[in-house]
Amino acid sequence: MKFSRLIMSGAAALVSTLALAGTPSDGALLITQLNSQQWELRLIQGSNGQRFSGVIESSAPFAAVGGLQAPDSQSVRLWSPTTLGVNLSAGIGGVDRLTFSVSNASQLCLRDTGSSGIQMYRGDRLQGAVPVSAPVALSGEEACGDVSSPASNMGSRKYHPGHYIAMLRGNDSQAIMGQSIKPGVAGFMKRYGWPDLEPTPGNYQFAEIKSDLAWAAAHGMRLIIMVEDKTFVKELPTPRDLNAYSVRNKGGGYTVVRWAPIVMTRFNALVSAIGKQFDASPGLEGLATQETAPGFGYPVEKSYGYTPEKYRDMYIKLLTTASKAFPTSRIFWFMNFFPVKEQYIATVAAAVAPLGVFMGGPDVQPDNSRLENKVYPFYAQFQSKMTLFGQVEGTCYSQLHVTSGYKTKYWTMPELFSFAKTKLHVHYMFWVHLPQPSKPGAYDWLDALPVIAANPNINP
Repeated sequence: MKFSRLIMSGAAALVSTLALAGTPSDGALLITQLNSQQWELRLIQGSNGQRFSGVIESSAPFAAVGGLQAPDSQSVRLWSPTTLGVNLSAGIGGVDRLTFSVSNASQLCLRDTGSSGIQMYRGDRLQGAVPVSAPVALSGEEACGDVSSPASNMGSRKYHPGHYIAMLRGNDSQAIMGQSIKPGVAGFMKRYGWPDLEPTPGNYQFAEIKSDLAWAAAHGMRLIIMVEDKTFVKELPTPRDLNAYSVRNKGGGYTVVRWAPIVMTRFNALVSAIGKQFDASPGLEGLATQETAPGFGYPVEKSYGYTPEKYRDMYIKLLTTASKAFPTSRIFWFMNFFPVKEQYIATVAAAVAPLGVFMGGPDVQPDNSRLENKVYPFYAQFQSKMTLFGQVEGTCYSQLHVTSGYKTKYWTMPELFSFAKTKLHVHYMFWVHLPQPSKPGAYDWLDALPVIAANPNINP
């Protein structure tokens, strides 16, 4: 693929800016079709600096990309042959520009993944341009169209939605899983430690996974493999030679420095090895990552070289690699908090949605203001583009009602299920196998069984 950088001189940029008199004071994004195959996006600033983050989805591969400051690792990235990530930025009174070429028969959709609220227009110049709002179908009326079942058009990949029991470490034997097979339960998600799977570099030990998959198939259950790179106890999540990249987190355990190149390479190799050996296993539903929140706190993250862009790129590469390694199974991306730039959750989601990746989070917690403000909006944004899931964690079984009008102190299991179904739009639901209530009057996983039995199809 040919990529070219179109550099505008400072004088030319100034002329271009002056030619666009009447720019809204808070800036605008102008979308222009230059010819049958070439398009241009111009971020034009007024009196306030502003950024635009988005994704362009095409039904055909992009032929060329260029821009004022792009392409580089921060502003424009080709996530796949048909998915282009865009991050434009211009100072007060400035202009940033992206041009791209694609077949004139392709369908194009532009999505705003940064929730910037910037004014968007289509036309050759702002004067007389037509206001539009994201998502924008640039060509093809159905380019941004929603589908009622986001998993219905994902080919032959496995798709067994429903209720899964998430097993706790140390309480996840096949005997306990066998005791947990109840009406409406579709399968289990089990955690596997990275040091157990790769005790020395490139030396993989998958005997436990193999045994569990055989057990699941024999019992008519589905198994989801979660590879841990974060712990909540004083136990390192890395093979011994990578222990220097395990950092103490605020949850009482350790998290690997995921964005470190050596960690990325080794983890992706592990995922690929698991997929190569087990993707075709009849008992396998897919592979799950752990939550996006590292749990260090930004000053510590920064001291280990963290940038939001590195983290964003790491996840897109990981999820893309995993999707290729599991061509018939599913990848369950657990997301919640993304340090510094929460909007990159949407950037990652838009990049991997065409791959059939599923997205969800580890907390079904109504009345949690941080989740309500920072995380849950992504469920609504991507409900028609990705299959979604939610997990009832141990803390969720003792989720307090904040507002009045409820008969119980804690959110009941029917209430949590209704919230996940109607507000988070989930098709898969995970219930952590909490053996007993953590507080008087609270609930545990046994209280979820009547809900599971009565609602085997979550969102048919």
